[in-house]
Amino acid sequence: MKKILIADDHSIVRLGASFIIKELISDAIILQAETYDEVYTELKKDAVDLLLLDINMPGGNNIKMVKEILEIQPQVKILIFSSYEENLYALRYISAGASGYLHKNTAMSELKNAIQNIMSRGRYMSEAVKELYIQKLTTSKSSFDDKDQLRKLSNREMDVAKHLIKGLGILDVANLMELSSSTVSTYKSRIFEKLNVTNLPELIELFKLHDEEQH
Repeated sequence: MKKILIADDHSIVRLGASFIIKELISDAIILQAETYDEVYTELKKDAVDLLLLDINMPGGNNIKMVKEILEIQPQVKILIFSSYEENLYALRYISAGASGYLHKNTAMSELKNAIQNIMSRGRYMSEAVKELYIQKLTTSKSSFDDKDQLRKLSNREMDVAKHLIKGLGILDVANLMELSSSTVSTYKSRIFEKLNVTNLPELIELFKLHDEEQH
């Protein structure tokens, strides 16, 4: 009997995902979590076969979540189900240990396909992510990053940038990411330097332009 944990802070998403899972695996035991702390608690209680994880949820929103989850349950399959763009985040999370990445705008039929693939083969990549993966394998790192400025950021820099463009201050980001204010300030400086921006509005505009290019 499969045990599946759906982690998302929106009840409608958890409900929709539950229906999809029940259609695929009628006898599945479905657990739910609204925060990362609840995910952590559930995983310490019992073994889970699949974790459907939203990365933008209370207590989370950074790539180190994947490592922390796998330290508790190395065998668990993690499907990231997020509103963050696939082309910018998917390979980062898959490289960190996730079994797959799916954008929330995707049709429910593709969510079903993703779950089937992970449960049967252990991994899932959408066509867009497969193409991106091939590009990364067949292109030098500098050329690959030059095609999209935001790829120049490290995982931790990307996590900091995500918080900054939401309007959070240095201290807020430091508290959320359990870092010192000086460390966050250093990351902020690196982000600005790598992306050739001089202030926060320019950084926000760069992310906005990136999102528009993907649609």
